[in-house]
Amino acid sequence: MRRIALIALLALAVGAQAETPGAQAATPGRTDGPEGSEYGKGGYHYKAQYGRFYTEGFLGAAMMESEGSDTETNLITGLNAGYMVEEWLAFQVGFARILDQNINLYAGGVRSAYVSRPFNYYFSLDAELYSPEIGDTHFGIVPGVGAEVILSDRVRAGLRFQRDFIFADDMIHINRVTAKIQVYF
Repeated sequence: MRRIALIALLALAVGAQAETPGAQAATPGRTDGPEGSEYGKGGYHYKAQYGRFYTEGFLGAAMMESEGSDTETNLITGLNAGYMVEEWLAFQVGFARILDQNINLYAGGVRSAYVSRPFNYYFSLDAELYSPEIGDTHFGIVPGVGAEVILSDRVRAGLRFQRDFIFADDMIHINRVTAKIQVYF
């Protein structure tokens, strides 16, 4: 009788264990974020706005002011590449060209953003090399502000204003107003 009771008890224990959902479940994905943020197993790879690379193309107007000359408005175009460390902090490097004056601008700096979906507002601060084809290369500081519309998880479009302070014998200032499109990877 004891054997039959022991076998019945073992059968019940095995049967109860087989019905437990945790015993049959596959390896779980992460579900500790906001509703709808899960992406398969292991986290938020494509939903996250941080830890991502981006490129940004821009086109606009550059108003140049220098001592002893009139203000000139020229076309500016360029490309930035960056890495977003957190949703609010990114590091970027870039190249721009003021077309009518044959001036190259090489920059590197940071941007700090405030995201209020579907908009993104940001401040930036770059160090820049002002390199005309004729003349000397000079160093500059470039603060800027901008606003973007978040079109998707990977694409943003916006406007930016930057003021270049070029340190030279003749004070050179460049006001830039550009439209941009940014693509994340």
